[in-house]
Amino acid sequence: GLQAQHSSFLGIDRALMATCRALHAFGFVLLLCAPMAAIFSRSGDMASSVSRLGTSILRTNRVASLSRLSRRLHHARLVSAGATISASTPDAKRVLVCIADGSEEIETSGIYDTLIRGGVDARLVKVGGDDKADLKCKMSRGMTFVADSHLDDLSEETEPFDMVVLPGGLPGAQAFASSPRLLSMLKDRKDKGQWYAAICASPAVVLEPNGLLPSKATCFPGLQDKIASQLSNDPSASRVVIDSDSKVVTSQGPGTTMEFGVELLSILVGDEKADEVAKGLLIKRAAVPA
Repeated sequence: GLQAQHSSFLGIDRALMATCRALHAFGFVLLLCAPMAAIFSRSGDMASSVSRLGTSILRTNRVASLSRLSRRLHHARLVSAGATISASTPDAKRVLVCIADGSEEIETSGIYDTLIRGGVDARLVKVGGDDKADLKCKMSRGMTFVADSHLDDLSEETEPFDMVVLPGGLPGAQAFASSPRLLSMLKDRKDKGQWYAAICASPAVVLEPNGLLPSKATCFPGLQDKIASQLSNDPSASRVVIDSDSKVVTSQGPGTTMEFGVELLSILVGDEKADEVAKGLLIKRAAVPA
């Protein structure tokens, strides 16, 4: 099972570590040899070439090391004793977590992580950008996230999913609001009575102007005046709001992200798993109005 899989990855990881150490040492040797090359060849070109080669090896090796670390952390999560983390299965619920340049880091990672802990097959999907092959997003506080795929490359007909989630952040939410593909997808889900969710700026910036805001909702406190007149509830009263009639979940911001994620789990996989994940995260379930 997972333990055997972990042992296999551990063997691969050790081999990668040995290779990275050897490359690291070789890169340093080349950098140290650059001055000697200049002396014996009486040419700065050779020294420059040797130096560039050494720097390139070190840079490539650093990227490989970070990639290896990411894999080690991922597989360690799957086998952590007593952890409330579940690997997704082939029949797991599928959720698209949209990101764009300027999306909020805490909200994106918190939503994604909480869903994964509940056994959901969560996918990071990039929205916008001139190059669909470039899946990197520079987030609102300068971090770089890499999506699993681009929204324009997905087809719900061949890969149906159970929920679409929009983190907040600016200008990320504005990028969502400017995407005809995303808006069409959300409107189609509304018409079919399928779940979607938004947090922070996205309810006010994406949902409200496009007829996607339900009658019960919340958003970032600084934007609540923008949506309050359309709501039957007080948007400041609850950190997470589920409108079961419209099948829309909304929340307020970075500090409510994990509560938001846990309530998404309650919809997708049930209260028992949501309670289990909340306990593991050391948080209490949000008070959600009926």
